[in-house]
Amino acid sequence: MRMFDLSLLLKTIMRTWFIIAVVFLVTAVYSTVVVIHMFLWRNHDVFFAYARSWSKLLLWFSNVHVTMKGASALRPGERHIYVSNHASLYDIPVILANIPDNVRIMYKRELQKIPVFGWCLKFSPYIAIDRERSREASDVLDAVVETLSTGSSVLVFPEGTRSDDGRVGVFRRGAFALAVRSGRTIVPLSMIGTAEILPKKTRHIQGGNVILRIDDPIAVPQPATRDVEKGLLAHVRQIIANNVDSQV
Repeated sequence: MRMFDLSLLLKTIMRTWFIIAVVFLVTAVYSTVVVIHMFLWRNHDVFFAYARSWSKLLLWFSNVHVTMKGASALRPGERHIYVSNHASLYDIPVILANIPDNVRIMYKRELQKIPVFGWCLKFSPYIAIDRERSREASDVLDAVVETLSTGSSVLVFPEGTRSDDGRVGVFRRGAFALAVRSGRTIVPLSMIGTAEILPKKTRHIQGGNVILRIDDPIAVPQPATRDVEKGLLAHVRQIIANNVDSQV
């Protein structure tokens, strides 16, 4: 029994490191091509296409199969604030590969220091933030509102970090303040199964099935007061928690 367990463990470790090596290689190649393309042409639509292709390839190599539910809730051409729970590093590839929309992501500015990949982010239409500078955070909020007004959607993980156990954590108000200021609708995204693909604080990647559930867009009630913002936060969190926590 111990020999069987040891053999299975070794196979899991070898498979994980193979996937990690492939992901690094594919990411390096894509990042290099994107940096060159963006430097020469600055075409954001092309960047979104590369990001979608990279995400699909990563999921394929990792043997991750995604089932979409509720995709009919999205209408072509409409822009939203996507609000999702966060349980795994695979959440972003799952969303980028399957949401039929050009979605901007907010990322930590220090990621720009990573060779090649960080340069790619710097040329991207994604939004860099520095969480240590509250004044800059306000400026970023203004920039995101401008982004929404010019025709791009935004993805926010209001928990701020990945869940330890796959359950939905406490939501921060940023996404909902953004909805109030921009007037854009909020689309709840429920990620079910990504926690098992790559749990937080582990390096064990295992294939599996993921459900990406899209609930109907939620309009911001008017007048948009602070109480309205708090109500939106509670309502959206309840929708996502009902979908996710019952499956954990």
